[in-house]
Amino acid sequence: MKKPTVSSLKKKCDKYFSEYIRQRDNGVCITCGTTKPWKEMQAGHYWSRSYNSTRFDPENVYCQCVGCNVFKSGNKEVYSLRLIEKGGVALLDDLSRRRLRIKQFNVVELQGMIESIKQKTKELK
Repeated sequence: MKKPTVSSLKKKCDKYFSEYIRQRDNGVCITCGTTKPWKEMQAGHYWSRSYNSTRFDPENVYCQCVGCNVFKSGNKEVYSLRLIEKGGVALLDDLSRRRLRIKQFNVVELQGMIESIKQKTKELK
């Protein structure tokens, strides 16, 4: 049996984290307020997934509809206003700083994150 790679575990973690975010937010788009079943929504990152340090940060990721996340490229202007409503300008500043931290994942860490996210999702039900 092949040992899991960091790359394969990041993809798996993305899947479970996305499900957690969409269920946590009850399928309500942070930017336009559209409500749909969580399975029809997406997990929209304020700072993109390319920043490992905020990739799985629940303060950086909220439920978004396809229209806002894909066709409006995250609708970032409105997204920033919603983040300010949630945590003030300090939250936006903090996320901006956190995204610049260098972060490399390892297999054990990602396996632990996956189990933790699965548990948090289970607790939502």
